[in-house]
Amino acid sequence: MVMSWYSAFCNSRWKNTILAVLYGVPLVEIAVTLPYSGLVASTPLGVAVSVVIALATVWRERLLVPYSLVSAAGVLITGHLLSATGACYTAVRKGRYALASMLVIVSLAFALASPEALIARAPHAEAILADSAVIVFIPVLLGCLAKAHQQMAELTAEQQAKEALLQEGRLREAAMQQRERLVRDIHNGVGRQVTLMVLQAGAIAVRDDASTLIKQRCALISEAGREAVNSLREIVTFANTPHPGTSAADGKHTLSDLSSLFTRYRSGGHMITVGAHFTPEPPEPTAQDLAYKVIAEGLSNAVRHAAGAAIEVRITQNGTALVTAVHNEAPPSGSASLPGTGHGLTWLRQEIKAAGGTLYAAPEPGGGFLLEARLPATDHDAP
Repeated sequence: MVMSWYSAFCNSRWKNTILAVLYGVPLVEIAVTLPYSGLVASTPLGVAVSVVIALATVWRERLLVPYSLVSAAGVLITGHLLSATGACYTAVRKGRYALASMLVIVSLAFALASPEALIARAPHAEAILADSAVIVFIPVLLGCLAKAHQQMAELTAEQQAKEALLQEGRLREAAMQQRERLVRDIHNGVGRQVTLMVLQAGAIAVRDDASTLIKQRCALISEAGREAVNSLREIVTFANTPHPGTSAADGKHTLSDLSSLFTRYRSGGHMITVGAHFTPEPPEPTAQDLAYKVIAEGLSNAVRHAAGAAIEVRITQNGTALVTAVHNEAPPSGSASLPGTGHGLTWLRQEIKAAGGTLYAAPEPGGGFLLEARLPATDHDAP
């Protein structure tokens, strides 16, 4: 409770002002009641010097050297060692031991050289030096304690910062290990199954008793499987990169890659119509990559949930926006829906939102489904 109050007081913007008032009142009072203790027997001068010392207390930390000189002059003029206690405490607390030593020497030298000037403060001469030493060394001791407290606070803050860095490092290492386990599980599970699928499809495609249509479909499966394995290899390489952010843009698609995508789906017997309109200035690479992902996700969802239904793809560049839409009609009666991961649209929406675009995905009254994305076609950060 006391330490919290002390810390709050030390951090207050009114700290020096309050100390100046508390310090100045006894200084002025002593200068008025004992005007003949110093080298100059003048009450107005003693009061003026005391007021100056009190005012200088407000800026004692920024103007420590002038503050110490004024305090030393106050000891000589008024004859009261209390004039140097504030400067002595501040000098020790700030580690300015040369200034603190000068103030202690001036105060004790004055007490020893002119004991008659301080006789009014003690009934016995032998008490003068002891009284003077107490007045001088108490602020020195308090300054040492304050400096030690400050050093302990700095050490505590430094230790806490180190602990925070260590904790951050441990969390980062745990995240890396979790990512490595995830990538290893994907490689061991999905990679092996896709490889087996490619091998089986290739084996069927070379059979003599297989029809031409089956060979074409198997070749399509083999090609899709190889692309999936290549994509999985890129994911594994990307996840094992120490600084993956440096290579995040290496695998971006362009709108020209859509031709092979449409060919693959049409080879599988899907009816796809495409409509496109572009301005003379092509969309930026990020917009093209996202447009490709939107169309790929839309086609994948359409053939998964509406097999045999007609699919329409529209790509329109209008001013600074690139609108990409995939619409499929209602699936034929009796067609079965294939399961998916359930995260494709969620991840796609997050990626599009991060790029400054919007994604709309919803079923239509007639039984169809519409997936539409509005993407920024130009880079707003470009000069």
